[in-house]
Amino acid sequence: MKTLLSAVLAFSCTVVNAEVYTCPQVYPGKNAATMPLTGASMMSGELHGNGFLHGDEEKVAGGYDARYGFADDEQAWLICLYGGRKRTKADMGWPGTQWWMKLAPQVGRCTVRVRVGKNQAPAKSTWTATATCVHQ
Repeated sequence: MKTLLSAVLAFSCTVVNAEVYTCPQVYPGKNAATMPLTGASMMSGELHGNGFLHGDEEKVAGGYDARYGFADDEQAWLICLYGGRKRTKADMGWPGTQWWMKLAPQVGRCTVRVRVGKNQAPAKSTWTATATCVHQ
């Protein structure tokens, strides 16, 4: 019994340092303030660079989950996409406007959850995008 209790206590003391980043429902900038959220992706490298990552994408009910990994010295970014459409295999670009969120240093891996809900109001986005990231 003591061994089991020790194992439970040791396991419960292990802290996973996770951070959650959420894309705003509408573009937060002044130049396109009414554009609705239409997706999300991740990138590593410099701000507004061209290093979009292709995560391990899994279709789930109402959207998809994508998993990404980063090297120790890479700066990670969550890219929120507005006013475009979801990319297809034929078109790997993301038309529309992008909002970049700088992730904390030492991010090791992230899971981005993108979901499309039922349209409640025509002027609002029905998309949500949330990244849960853990440190190395």
